[in-house]
Amino acid sequence: MNGPYMTVAWLTWRQLFARRRAWLAAATVVLPFILTFFYRLATEDREGDRLIFMLGMNREIVIGVLLPLTAVIFGTTAFGGEVDDGTMIYLLVRPLPRWGVALTKYLVAVLVTAAIITAAIMLAWLALRNDELPGAVPRSFITASVVGSLVYCALFSYVGLVTRKGLVLGLLYIIFFENILARGVPGVKWLSVREFGVSVAQWAGGGVVKFTDASVPMTTVWVAGSIILVGALAMTIRTMMRYELVERL
Repeated sequence: MNGPYMTVAWLTWRQLFARRRAWLAAATVVLPFILTFFYRLATEDREGDRLIFMLGMNREIVIGVLLPLTAVIFGTTAFGGEVDDGTMIYLLVRPLPRWGVALTKYLVAVLVTAAIITAAIMLAWLALRNDELPGAVPRSFITASVVGSLVYCALFSYVGLVTRKGLVLGLLYIIFFENILARGVPGVKWLSVREFGVSVAQWAGGGVVKFTDASVPMTTVWVAGSIILVGALAMTIRTMMRYELVERL
């Protein structure tokens, strides 16, 4: 990445961690560790219990809640924050291709989201690690979080670019689509990024991570996930190419 794009990446990084978002990132990392602490206090820790707890926590809390929340916060801010504080003007008047600016900001949001969730997974695993919890457990969920970060941030970056209500719309999507429709309406889970993550975790788990209800085939994950990812990025780039400064001033 050359100098001008490093400047774009730095501005995006600074924007992502402004306004106390660094504290939100820290809380996200620490929360699974705190849950493991209470688990050890409240249970007898029988054989097999740690694996069951870790699989359930990573599926329902980390992949189901923390990943989309982190992605919506940092994904929408990658563009929305720049518009609100006026630095988007600085970026767009520089002699850089707008598609390059869009992809750089998207990649920074992905890296930040994936890094935060990876740290959360690893910290919790280290707190409970024993012979029941091989390295395949965190590795499988880290793989799932990377896939989820790529797709979620593509969606939320686009939303953050086209509206000032990106965070609100993203939260509504997480609540109603990912956690209500995808769980309760047959067929909808085949378009759910959360369910993609569950299937990827099982696929990457090497037989250690197993879910009886992971019903989205990996072929669907790769095909549907790629379509959503490429489609969202294409719309983001198209919007950036047509972006007029006066529209958001």
